[in-house]
Amino acid sequence: MSSLAVANPRVVPGLQQWQDTPGQWQLEAGQRIVIATDADATQRQLAKRFADELAGVSGLPAPAVVATAQRKPGDIALRSRDCVLPVPAPWQRAESYTLQIDTGVQVCAATTQGLFYGSRTVLQLLLVEGGSTHRRLPRGHALDYPRYRERAVMFDVGRKFADVDFLKRYLRFMGWYKLNTLHVHLNDHVLDDAETKWMDRSFRLKSDNPAFAGLIPQDGQFYTRADWDALEEVAAENGVRLVPEIDVPGHAGALVIARPDLVYTGDRPVGGTLDPRKPGTLPYVESVFAEFLPWFRNDTVHVGGDEVNLNHGDLSTQVQVDFLNQLGRFLIAKGKQVEMWASADFAGQLDTRFIQQRWIEKGEEASFDWSAHGYRWIESSGNWYVTPFHPRAFNPQGYSGQALYDGWQTRSVGEPLGGQIAQWNDYAWKDYAYEPYVHDRLKAAIPAAGQIFWRGKEHQDDGLPLPYASLLPSIARLQYGPGGKVLFGDAGL
Repeated sequence: MSSLAVANPRVVPGLQQWQDTPGQWQLEAGQRIVIATDADATQRQLAKRFADELAGVSGLPAPAVVATAQRKPGDIALRSRDCVLPVPAPWQRAESYTLQIDTGVQVCAATTQGLFYGSRTVLQLLLVEGGSTHRRLPRGHALDYPRYRERAVMFDVGRKFADVDFLKRYLRFMGWYKLNTLHVHLNDHVLDDAETKWMDRSFRLKSDNPAFAGLIPQDGQFYTRADWDALEEVAAENGVRLVPEIDVPGHAGALVIARPDLVYTGDRPVGGTLDPRKPGTLPYVESVFAEFLPWFRNDTVHVGGDEVNLNHGDLSTQVQVDFLNQLGRFLIAKGKQVEMWASADFAGQLDTRFIQQRWIEKGEEASFDWSAHGYRWIESSGNWYVTPFHPRAFNPQGYSGQALYDGWQTRSVGEPLGGQIAQWNDYAWKDYAYEPYVHDRLKAAIPAAGQIFWRGKEHQDDGLPLPYASLLPSIARLQYGPGGKVLFGDAGL
């Protein structure tokens, strides 16, 4: 197979491999989406959703049916058995799929997530290549799989609350561009401009257990178990996993409010950091995680671990490392993979089972090779933050998709597990909200992140890279996915 070329389908992200054949497939009345009789409930639900979306895109109904007989010519089949998926690495198989378009259409994948991504590609092809009625597909064969295992967006809801409906819509938006991780930063605090007093210290999960009543934020903005369950359901439907972050021992002002006896008194102002040296700190933090672990359906949790001495503290590296190692091993014993914000000072001392997120965008840390020290890591550079009202850095007005497309590889060192773009709210006391203010500054980066994290830059057959501008006509058609601009009710991408 040849790699994607200029004349090949311009979906976003691009297909890893595509071989075209002469002709087109035409969607006509009476054609169906067919799912096998042994498909599980989630695959049947996907087929029904796909049918609804296909009708919305094309204007023609294509009912989802369970196959009890041989497929008819023109049918669209979703298969999860006997798929030939020659992907480069075993981990890619879970998200890979093949797409065959001839007299009919067939998506074959080993998992529901692979079938979901194949269905997104079919819908994108109809929007981009399907003519004015969105009813035609180019004939050919694709093998598609991700470049990176983790393709992430992060929201700082600890400082600025994002409502459940907004997050649900973002999960759909992310799935449309094959992003697979929403990292939710659940607790943090906000200082005034002079950095002398706390404007807010919040934790956003509300337990009904009276032992954790002290964590309920004063502004009354939190996620209940029902809220989180709803987010988990929508995430799963869109190929996204939720990675919750409870940041300790720094950035933990909300936990200090709940347990003032565990405060670290060496920072300024006092009240933002737990003291990891106090005998009660680790048991309390473990109890907080244990309370909420049953909420979290994926296998990864994030423990923060960064900037403990940001405000004039002097806790030693060894104290921090010992605390994080003990907490991380507690979580591993509970069946969880641990992620944390990376600090090069900790390399060689932290348990190598912990996944590091390299975030510092300048100095020696910006080029620190975590893999050389035995760690897996994720590229989460501060170059790709959106931080409203930041006076000096971190893209307070957002950044273009072209900036990410052109600049990602120049900022990344080595081969990470994946990449993340992040939205922070250090100035959350300013008058703004996730919608529309944050969304307007972040939305252009979503298709670019999908492209870079799934496939990388597009190239012509001669090997020369294609500019991001070549993807913009497709993005203008693809927008937020089926339903288009209605999803956010704005001017679109």
